Amino acid sequence: MGETNLSTDTSFNKELEPGVISNEMLTKAILEQGHKGEAGRLAQLNQLHLETVTVIRLEFQNILKIDHLWVMKNLEVLSLSFNKIDKIENLSHLPKLKELNLSFNFIEKMENLEKLENLRILSLYGNRITRVENVDKLERLVILSVGRNNINTLDGLERLRFLKDLRSLNLAENPIAQDQDKPLRLYLATLLPHLKYYEYVLIRPAERDAGKDKFQRELIDILEHERIEIIERTKAAKERDDEIRLSKSFVEHLNGHQLFESLFQGDPEGAALLSIGAEAVDLKNDYRNEAYSFTQNIYKMGLEQQEKRQAEIELYSRCIRDERKKAQLQGQIIIKNFLESYKSLYKLAKDIVGALKGRDLNSKAYNAETEKLLDELNLCKSGFNSLFEDTWHTLMGFEMQLFERTEEGNSTFENTIKEMTNEFIEMAQGQFVLLREAEINFSDALVDTVQQFVTFKAASGQADQLPDALKESLDDKDVISNMAAGMRDQHMQQIDAREDKLITRSRNWVKELCDDLQNSEIKRNRAKVLEITYFLDQHRQSFMSALDEVANKLEV
Repeated sequence: MGETNLSTDTSFNKELEPGVISNEMLTKAILEQGHKGEAGRLAQLNQLHLETVTVIRLEFQNILKIDHLWVMKNLEVLSLSFNKIDKIENLSHLPKLKELNLSFNFIEKMENLEKLENLRILSLYGNRITRVENVDKLERLVILSVGRNNINTLDGLERLRFLKDLRSLNLAENPIAQDQDKPLRLYLATLLPHLKYYEYVLIRPAERDAGKDKFQRELIDILEHERIEIIERTKAAKERDDEIRLSKSFVEHLNGHQLFESLFQGDPEGAALLSIGAEAVDLKNDYRNEAYSFTQNIYKMGLEQQEKRQAEIELYSRCIRDERKKAQLQGQIIIKNFLESYKSLYKLAKDIVGALKGRDLNSKAYNAETEKLLDELNLCKSGFNSLFEDTWHTLMGFEMQLFERTEEGNSTFENTIKEMTNEFIEMAQGQFVLLREAEINFSDALVDTVQQFVTFKAASGQADQLPDALKESLDDKDVISNMAAGMRDQHMQQIDAREDKLITRSRNWVKELCDDLQNSEIKRNRAKVLEITYFLDQHRQSFMSALDEVANKLEV
């Protein structure tokens, strides 16, 4: 991460005004750090889009605050070292960030990093941090450097045990590294069994053994405290994985009783009707079991259909890769033939130009030998022009054929995926219809049961034992029906909302998938056209430069 012995004193920036991250600063940095050569030329041909940038370094800019980076949502590498930042903030909109360098700033606390789930490298070297904290959620972190700070406690280091991918750690030049009674290297060697390097030096087995002997009691305490959390984290991780898997199938929260339980949350009418006791609860349990069978059907169909869609996507992706590979091989043959002919023509042109050197080309009439050389050079130039045109048309022809085949394939694939998705939606809708029918049956049965309960209580002189919410029904028979209607309407709205969510997300997914395919192909096609044009233009310029000395004597 570029750590050096440079001081955190930023007096070298005194001549600069306080820096504010803006579009202008970002654009300037990107252009200054942009690709060179062909890649740079191609980048200059296109309008700069900040959201497509993956790497940026804003160093020595006197920046006081991390801000305005939300415009770079695809950023993977960010360096803000050698600035005057005192707080880590406003990074949650950079989910793809893999490397973050905040070295040599004025940061006092490790915070606001938990959203950077893809972070692999984090450097906070040369700041004012007093404690290692708030990084235990960065489960993909491989390298962590917090050297040359003010860390004065071992507390918090045990949280690094949850970072199973952590391989390199640097805490050098901190107060805790100076305690001779508790050698930090030995402590970390035993505390972090997955760690391979401390201060960029390999941890030896002997150091781990020595650490275990010296810090055995501390390690036992840590293991005892983290045991329960490990269980909770494992459970939470499984739930997250399940939710992601089910979300891709559009059936999240349908694998259990979640939808049913949500129907009765915030439902005072339903609670009042169910308050009569066992008979109503039995009806609810019967409805619960019936609803579970329907949501289970949707859940299983979702997983099954998702597997089919994924198989179709993989099959089509292979076809696209095969087509592109075939076009690439065709292009390579054409390029090889072009280069072979180009070398011959270029050498011939150079030889003829060399032979013309020293001859008087300014006279109105040339001698026979000079005339012959100029004719040969004209033929050579004409041959190159034909070679250039033929190669350009052939390569562009292959590219256009590939583009058209891909567009046609994308259209067919879109229709196939739409049909598969619509099939799943129709099957799911059938189960939602059954669920609504079950809701109606439950509601009707509950009304009958509650009315019988109220009638019995009234007839047996126990009206005072009725739940308060049901006493009004003694004077107005419609109260129970109205309460049931309110309950049913609320339940139906939630069932409808879950069905709508499934349908909307399914169709949006299809649209996004197909849009991405189309945009990706357009982008690839444009890049290929630019590549072909640039390649041939470079060779044409090279060939024509060989003719510069006699260019005005040749035929246009």
